[in-house]
This record gives sequence, structure tokens and C-alpha cells, in this order.
Amino acid sequence: MKKLFFCIFILVLNAGYAQHLPHPSAVFEWEMLPVSINGAVEERKLMDWPTETLDNFRIIHYSLQGSETMDLHSGEERLVLVSDGALSLKMAEEETALGQRSVGWIPAHMPLRIAVGNDNKASFFIIEWESELVDEELTPIGTNPVLFDYSEMEYRENSRGGRRAVMQAPTQTLKELEMHITTLKEGEKSHDPHVHADEEIILVLQGEVEEMINGTPYRLGAGSVIYLAAFDPHGIRNAGKGNCEYYAIRWITEKTEK
Repeated sequence: MKKLFFCIFILVLNAGYAQHLPHPSAVFEWEMLPVSINGAVEERKLMDWPTETLDNFRIIHYSLQGSETMDLHSGEERLVLVSDGALSLKMAEEETALGQRSVGWIPAHMPLRIAVGNDNKASFFIIEWESELVDEELTPIGTNPVLFDYSEMEYRENSRGGRRAVMQAPTQTLKELEMHITTLKEGEKSHDPHVHADEEIILVLQGEVEEMINGTPYRLGAGSVIYLAAFDPHGIRNAGKGNCEYYAIRWITEKTEK
């Protein structure tokens, strides 16, 4: 049986035993995600489940309008990734901006207030994970937030499109967190199906992609998310018109197999 199912099937699993099993590779098509609306806040829940290396891994997409704000007080490390518009972030009494397609790493136990930036609406992903602290001899990224501005990332062009390197470093709970943004020209593929020991997620920013997982193709549009379990064969190509662009985020923990 293939280790793959759509997010809609997650909702019907028995919660008692299944929650202790690692999440298999899965795709979350934007058009299929259920929406919860509370005033000026739209929420789309994707993953909230243990993986092979993380005690829990959570992805939620939010949209804010007008003067609405959100306060997050989780004890977990998190990423804030802006899919549309711009955000104003308040952390440790300091305010900063985070623009479209930019991402911020927020350390554990740091309160975070999120508001809409310059426009009337903004949307973003919150990505959180639970894991034990890494070896103290490793130098983590630090204890202060680190923001990566899309407009300042170096774009390295290649025959298939291009790539923006975001980061590759230890964090408070990960031996390594690696992020990059890939741009593919129409009809191009990033690589042939391959496998690796670290888990990965892909967030589609623009266009339409086809992700091949365990020999099965899945077509996904902007806003969609792909979770790839360790050692599952996978490959991605641009399946739409014009360029496509996506974040690839991979991590290594003490539990990652060699």
C-alpha cells in the first residue's frame, strides 16, 4: 500500500492509535483545504501530527484583514512564511516588517504578535515543530528572531530557472534547518525522482506543479503544501503555464537516519 493520502483522509483516521504513527508522505491541495472563518481571520489547518523525527509538526495557514491582530505564545520554534501581502511582527517589544514570500525564524518561547502590514489583507503560514534540544556543542542560529527578506535574497539563475538560498544552519531543536526557493521555467523539472534521509515540505508560491511520490503524480496549485517522508521517492516539475516557484524546507534531527 502506498504511503500517501490526501489531507481529507486524515480527518477520518481513528485518533487513539493513529496519532502515534509517523505521518506518511501527503499532499494538501489548496482548493481542498477546509476554511474556518472567525471575524476577519481565515484559518486553514494542514498538518498537526508526529513525523518520523519530530514529536509533532504543525502547519496552519492564516489570512488577516484590516486591523486584526494575532498573538502566538507557543513554546515551540516556528517559521512565519508570508504567502501574500506583508506582515508587521512584534517580538520582544520590537516591531519589524516581513514582506511577501519572505520567511522568519522565531525562537521557542518568544511571544509573537502578527498584524497586517501596508495592505488591507495578508496571508501567511505558521510552521511549528516539537523536538528535543540539539547537542549543546552545536552552535544554533541564535536566540533572537532571524528574518529573511525575499527581495534581498540572491537569485542564481540556471538552465531550468533559478534558486534562492535562504538558510542552512542548526537551530534550537534541529541539527540542521535548510530552506531554499526554487523557480522552474514552464515544463521544466527540478530533478528526477530521488530519495533522501531527511524529511521535507514544499510550499507552492506560484504556478502549478506536479509532484511524483512513490510513482504517483499529484497536480497542485499555489498555496498547496507537500510533506515528504524520509526515503520516499519523489520529484517535482512545473506543470502549468509560465514560471512556478516554491519553498523547499528540510530538516535533520538526532533521529534522522544516516
